[in-house]
Amino acid sequence: MAKEKNINITMDSIQRAGKTVSVLMDGESEIGSIEPADAKFAAYLSGNADPQLFKSEEEAVTYLLSAYHLHKH
Repeated sequence: MAKEKNINITMDSIQRAGKTVSVLMDGESEIGSIEPADAKFAAYLSGNADPQLFKSEEEAVTYLLSAYHLHKH
């Protein structure tokens, strides 16, 4: 049986290049960031310069968490 592992993910708003962006963190490690892009939200995985566009911030958060979980475990 696999052991469950609890992780603590936080989301904070910070200023980057004059824009307010939401940053998802796992402790001290950045998972990714989300910024408004016209009527959509651009989600950037940490270390990736190409964004994925979503209709809502919630969809962008779900994408970042899914990608993090996929690559982390």
